[in-house]
Amino acid sequence: MQNPKVGKKIFRILTGVVIGSAIGSILGLTFAPKKGEDTRKYLKDKSMEVFLKSKEALNKNENIGFFKRLLIKILTRKK
Repeated sequence: MQNPKVGKKIFRILTGVVIGSAIGSILGLTFAPKKGEDTRKYLKDKSMEVFLKSKEALNKNENIGFFKRLLIKILTRKK
């Protein structure tokens, strides 16, 4: 059986990687050499696409595995 402290440490590292990747992606797109209007439209379209795909996957009860559990853990974590 795995030590609970190790599990928490891994969870924190993965959470940091996911959040850091999201922030880096957003900043990269924000400072890209495109017009602001084009970038905002692109971000809006892609975020809606990701939202709809994830909503569809969760509604179908597809087995997303580790990332589904990680996302649920992040969203339901008490502060």
